Amino acid sequence: MALAPKLLTAPADLFHLVAGDLKPLERFAEKSAENLTKSIHSKKEIELPRFIFSLGIPHVGEETAIDLAKHFATLDKFLTSSVKDLDAISNIGPVVSESISNWLADKENKIFVQRLVNFGVKVRSYKLPVTSYKLQSRAFVLTGGLQTMTRDEAKAKIRALGGEISDSVSKKISYVVAGSDAGSKFNKATKLGVKIINEKEFLKLLQQ
Repeated sequence: MALAPKLLTAPADLFHLVAGDLKPLERFAEKSAENLTKSIHSKKEIELPRFIFSLGIPHVGEETAIDLAKHFATLDKFLTSSVKDLDAISNIGPVVSESISNWLADKENKIFVQRLVNFGVKVRSYKLPVTSYKLQSRAFVLTGGLQTMTRDEAKAKIRALGGEISDSVSKKISYVVAGSDAGSKFNKATKLGVKIINEKEFLKLLQQ
């Protein structure tokens, strides 16, 4: 069922809805309207990396969004960043940097973000959850399934020790952690001579 055009003219309008707006719609009971608006408004507070990723900027995946959040820390600093600022981030190449810069230069995109903020969306500043820096300057690529933890848990452990995550294999990568059914990333790491470690070796590295 589509919402009436008068209710929503842009995605940001979702956060401006109240239950009363939905009652006139066919098949929308009072309780249903209340539940939907509560669900929408409960999403108003969001971490900076997830917010940047959700903007849909071309070439900006989850890991790049985290790199941006780590570097800029706040939404305002990200929105006012220059090409020079973006180029200073080690994991961001010229293609991604140009894509972000072009997105930020588009006035409609800035208006969209401002509307979200005006409607009460709160983007939390990002603070890197580092407990030590023993993996500082080391970059990891994860491929295949792990037995002792999920992929997200493994990434969190690496970041907590100051390490970095990459989605792609290159000569700049320190380790490729190969779990079960490792695929093309394993093959590329072999060709490039990047160090490949198994899960047992990875766990030992985390504990050193």
